[in-house]
Amino acid sequence: MADKNWRRVASGCGLAAPIVALGAIVLATLLAAPETFTWRERALSDMGRYGTRTFVLFNGGLIVGGLLGIPFGWRLWVGSRTVFERVGVIALWAATIGLVGVGVFFLGHTAFYLETSLHGPAALLFFGLAPVAQWLYGTGLVLADERRLGLASIWLGLIHPLCWLGWILSRVGSADTGAWFAVPEFVAAVAFGGWTLLIAGTRWRRDSASRTTVPRR
Repeated sequence: MADKNWRRVASGCGLAAPIVALGAIVLATLLAAPETFTWRERALSDMGRYGTRTFVLFNGGLIVGGLLGIPFGWRLWVGSRTVFERVGVIALWAATIGLVGVGVFFLGHTAFYLETSLHGPAALLFFGLAPVAQWLYGTGLVLADERRLGLASIWLGLIHPLCWLGWILSRVGSADTGAWFAVPEFVAAVAFGGWTLLIAGTRWRRDSASRTTVPRR
């Protein structure tokens, strides 16, 4: 029973993680001053620069959301049945560490600590491994006879490269090559957050169901 309760708590963390992170991002876009953020001219991370009105909200949301993903990863790990699922969980943990790093190593953090900026590597870690986590874990679900959930995971993972490819193609021949960069960032974040909600919701329902037999993994 105790193990079941811990699994439910961890699944709850998975539900909370994208709500906190995406909620902070959306709220920050609404509160940010025009000179701090616009969809056309800025990246999402510009809302996390020190001195902006959204500094605490944006970075705090990413840090808390990322940290909540760690116990959720544990929930997926203990319920894994295939190697693909476990490797997918490792990629999930790495992506969430990257998300935390984006908040901790905010743009301009070198003025306060560390001489080398780690914001870019942290962002690459998140955006690079988030879809990999979805593909690997989804493949594992398919192999474990959860085809619908697994295929949904894989398809949601495909949104990442498609949105980045679309943005790159839209910039070909444009003098303003960095315009609208925040759009693929946000779409990728929503794709990952939506996947997390889907998986966490499924696990939450299973963990919350009262069973007299051994609960499904």
